[in-house]
Amino acid sequence: MKFFGVLLFVVAMNWTWSLVHESRGISEAVHVGIQNDMKKIIGDYIAENLPTSTHLEFHQFWTEKLKKNQVKVKFSYSFEDSTAAVGAARVNVEGYAVLNKVAATGESYETWSFDELQILNNKVEFKDPLQVSPGERDTEEATDSE
Repeated sequence: MKFFGVLLFVVAMNWTWSLVHESRGISEAVHVGIQNDMKKIIGDYIAENLPTSTHLEFHQFWTEKLKKNQVKVKFSYSFEDSTAAVGAARVNVEGYAVLNKVAATGESYETWSFDELQILNNKVEFKDPLQVSPGERDTEEATDSE
């Protein structure tokens, strides 16, 4: 019975030793670099596709390790935009992206591929309220059909 207790103790010590000395896989510097690159990608995309947009703000932005070589980037940001048809509005976007580490290419830095993007929530707040006249269209259609 003593032999079993000693064996169990050695196995437990080995297991805790491996937990403490396990490589973390993704350093904090890599997380910060991914966050900065994703902010730049989002900012460049908005500037290119919505040139009238201004005041880009990131409300929440964080990364988490999913697997050994996979990171999930969660974000929440907003910006202001104005069009002639709608007027000024504040657009809020929430979502996440999944990045996978690319196999080592001999470079001195890590490369991550942007494989998945999910927009979970998109909200638009109008600065000037839009005017909606529910009965107006029905009246026009009734006079057109007569």
